[in-house]
Amino acid sequence: MYKSGFDRNQLALFPTSLQDMIDKDSIVWVIDAFVDSLDLVNFNFKYSIPSNVGNKPYNPKDLLKLYLLAYNKKVRSSRSIMYFAKTNIECIWLINGLTPDYRTISDFRKDNKNNLKKVFYEFNLSLKDLGFISNINSQDGTKIKAVNSKDKNYTLNKVDDRIKKLKNHINDYLDLLDYSDILEDKNDFINDLNNAKKLMDEVDFNLKNNSIDKDAFISELKNYINKLENYQSIQNTMVNTNKSQISLTDPEAKLMRNNGKFEVCYNNQVLVDENHFVTDFLVTDKPADLGTITDISSNAKNIYNFDTMTNITDKGYSKREDMVSALENGIIPHVTPDNNQSFYSLETVYEENNINKDMVKSTKAEDIKTCLRSGVIPDVYKDIISDIEVKEVIENEDANIEFNDDMTEEELRDKAINDYCFTRHFKSNKVFCPMGETLRKKSTGKNGVRYCNKLACKNCKNPCCSSKFKTVDFKDGKNVIIPQNSNLVKSKTKKKKKKVKVTKVLFNLNIDKNLIKKRMSLSELPHAMLKHFRDASYTLLKGTQKVTGECSIYYCSENILHAKNLIGVDNLVEYFKNKTENILKIAQ
Repeated sequence: MYKSGFDRNQLALFPTSLQDMIDKDSIVWVIDAFVDSLDLVNFNFKYSIPSNVGNKPYNPKDLLKLYLLAYNKKVRSSRSIMYFAKTNIECIWLINGLTPDYRTISDFRKDNKNNLKKVFYEFNLSLKDLGFISNINSQDGTKIKAVNSKDKNYTLNKVDDRIKKLKNHINDYLDLLDYSDILEDKNDFINDLNNAKKLMDEVDFNLKNNSIDKDAFISELKNYINKLENYQSIQNTMVNTNKSQISLTDPEAKLMRNNGKFEVCYNNQVLVDENHFVTDFLVTDKPADLGTITDISSNAKNIYNFDTMTNITDKGYSKREDMVSALENGIIPHVTPDNNQSFYSLETVYEENNINKDMVKSTKAEDIKTCLRSGVIPDVYKDIISDIEVKEVIENEDANIEFNDDMTEEELRDKAINDYCFTRHFKSNKVFCPMGETLRKKSTGKNGVRYCNKLACKNCKNPCCSSKFKTVDFKDGKNVIIPQNSNLVKSKTKKKKKKVKVTKVLFNLNIDKNLIKKRMSLSELPHAMLKHFRDASYTLLKGTQKVTGECSIYYCSENILHAKNLIGVDNLVEYFKNKTENILKIAQ
């Protein structure tokens, strides 16, 4: 005999209230108390002040509760959330049995995209008030797949290649149609079958037996011409806006490497404190993590009103200019060093200032910056910075290079082929390689503007380097680069470099290796939760603002869950019931 359930046709009595069916340790108690404590009018939520005219709107607090619970249960699409609201007992209790339509659910997320991050900050500030948010954070980036297929993303090199192929197709079709016209004219005068067959042998295989359908050919030709016009329009847009790539479905997303392959994504920079709470995040379109320490850390430092903030990162953030900028803003970057080193040698510009004791003791960003640029170590950095000195250093400065603006693209391409070099056309921002192929702008860095063409290098019969594809960096004023020794490049200029003396402040940034060891256990956690446990490796919305709003819901729900486990349901509910107003004060 097997265990049997109840009879489906038998009448059954539920507990006296739906609340009795909710587990005492459920997250819904915290979500309910937290959202009820919010003043959504202060956060400018739509319909936070209901109108007396027309149909009554849904209370935005109910919809916010619905989203926080649904995202915690891996339910994200508006239609799935609509079904979730009708079938999940905890959700039915949480929103009092309301059943909003999927369009209402979707519009709430879209209309309040700029307000949802305020809710995220508000919960975190509550945690700080309880003593659970630390100023020691770890930063890492994760790629979130955007609502844009790879086929709908174009780089200039990709567009150039498509235009080149389409032009060849169009020329082939035009030649074919011209030959067909000649053939029809000659057939009127050819009575000898043998002569006719001889002429047919000269025609492309598509014209064998003189069975060409000219109307179909013309239709196909028009299709190629329309595609060519479309690609040329995309090319003009990218050139005029100085963009290296463009996405048609989600214009703000970019093609970047994600898990070993290229996908159209957003790069989400996330800060996690030593208590494993997500303290801040920044949705960017930058393919690399380099240079993002100051942006996200400065915002978190201001939001949580920290005197100073520690940011632990991996090697991908080792841009020295960004590390100096972080220090000048009261942020201590602990970047994983190469070769097991214990410090970074940094430098900043020297500014002569009168430094007093109050400025040295101050934790204000402007005072810290003034001290560093004057060659004085602030008290907050006395264990972080060492060996500071003001020194004159000799630097090479590129002289203004004269070049011929009147040279056409064809002349520069010929020069590249004849002189076996890379030439740059400044007006169109194109680079021509020794094989005559066009390289387009890839990125801008400390070495100048980088150009490459992976498609051309892939099919190149005479590669100039041993790597899969060649990248060439042009600094300001340079228009010719000569490849040497297969993979080395040397700049060829019309004027020699001149040496100048510059006064700079040199110092060492000491790295705490104990903090570096903490990084893996902190920064990797939200990415694992995001992609593996919550199935949120992709976004459902388009545009940086909407994706930021969606991530705000996710990270807030994760923090609520972690707080429930760490602090306890009863303590959190009691805190939010006694909370009378919003803590967050948005800086204008």
